[in-house]
Amino acid sequence: MYEKDRKTVNILGVRVDSTSTSSVLRYIRTRLAKFEAGQPQKPKFLIVTPNPEQIMRAQHDALFAKILNSADISIPDGIGLIAADKFLSLPTISSKGRSALGWNYYLKPFLYFAQGLGVGFSIIFDRNWLMKDLKVIRGRELFMELIKLANKKRWRVFLLGDRLKSGQKAIEALKKSYKGVKLSAADGPNLDEDANPKEKEDRRLEEEAIRVINKMNPHILFVGFGAPKQEKWLYRHWNKLNFGGAMVLGGTFDYISGKKKFPPKWIEDSNLEWLWRLLTKDQKTKRILNAFPRFAIMVFNAKLRQNPY
Repeated sequence: MYEKDRKTVNILGVRVDSTSTSSVLRYIRTRLAKFEAGQPQKPKFLIVTPNPEQIMRAQHDALFAKILNSADISIPDGIGLIAADKFLSLPTISSKGRSALGWNYYLKPFLYFAQGLGVGFSIIFDRNWLMKDLKVIRGRELFMELIKLANKKRWRVFLLGDRLKSGQKAIEALKKSYKGVKLSAADGPNLDEDANPKEKEDRRLEEEAIRVINKMNPHILFVGFGAPKQEKWLYRHWNKLNFGGAMVLGGTFDYISGKKKFPPKWIEDSNLEWLWRLLTKDQKTKRILNAFPRFAIMVFNAKLRQNPY
């Protein structure tokens, strides 16, 4: 079972699963088998996709951190998390016994900086070593694997997108290739940072979305509002909604519909998607900088505070 095989790592207080796509798919098939048959099952499950930006957010957003850490599956969506985990797992120097350690204690920041450079170079030159314990599972790729599985199993799948009809447009694209899965979508409300509807029309859209989701009772509910709104919205309405499992996935619907272009394959393979997004203005510079270098600096500082004894 997934629960028994799962290994987890802790990155700045956020739990991330060390697993594989195939293991996640087996877990989901098992969890939804009884749901599909209408038999009693475990409570609904949640899949989250933390990345460096989200972990930065969790440092000052207690509710968001709680949601990430309580999810059933937490996949590392980004090379930044892989590099952070590898860096934090490398040997540390004790803060005790300075006289015994000699100059090593005072050289600690420089030694850790050298470790960081080594991890950075491994992103391009030695990914096997880098991903030995933790592998990237991109949210949009897991989404497509779940759509393929749902198509084979003829599951019911619901896409809850934004008011720009991102969910509806994604379904139009998916229906061209996947005829077996029963797809439905709705426009979600505009939300504030605490996942509250901003206007009266947003409250109406929220009520309507909950109604149509419950009417369909999907095997999988995908919510794409962007973090932390999507996580907090699900948390707020968890007991009101009927579904087998849910997954949050940011802007994936826009990629599926063709509104945004997928990075070139060589960019993905080189783990330079963050740079591609910056150069193509696919993502705001502020968000890129929040993931790098601010995330890297916070991880470095956490390493300095580590004590092996």
